[in-house]
Amino acid sequence: MHLFDKDTEHLLNTLQNISPSEVKDYLQEQFKGGEPSFSGYIDSLLERKNLKRQDVLIRANLPQKYGYKLLTGESHTTDRDKILRICFSMEMTLKETQRALNLYGMNELYPKIKRDVLLIVALGQKIFDIDQVNELLKSGGEAPLYEEIAD
Repeated sequence: MHLFDKDTEHLLNTLQNISPSEVKDYLQEQFKGGEPSFSGYIDSLLERKNLKRQDVLIRANLPQKYGYKLLTGESHTTDRDKILRICFSMEMTLKETQRALNLYGMNELYPKIKRDVLLIVALGQKIFDIDQVNELLKSGGEAPLYEEIAD
């Protein structure tokens, strides 16, 4: 079982009850693959949700080659909306989305920011289709996750 799949509350309870002499063994077991990473988290979710990268990238409207590089950590973006598009296309929960953003080094969705409120509502209502998310954002007077390029 991946560290990502374990309940945080359970992990905290475990840590409160281990002795200092048990810490080394715990760390070796939990972090044998290194520190948690965005790409590791995505891989874990892809496996658990039985999703294919290619399908996720198509739904996220990201070019395959570039998208693969984002998912594997080979390439990095400062565009939070690209990561959010991946989250929506993977049908992540709010908790999963917050974790993905955090691991990527981006700000989590914040309920005091109007645009983030709309995105939180979309996740809560399981609106995962990017076009529908964009409509919700536009109806709230906010910028969409991406602009359609006119022919």
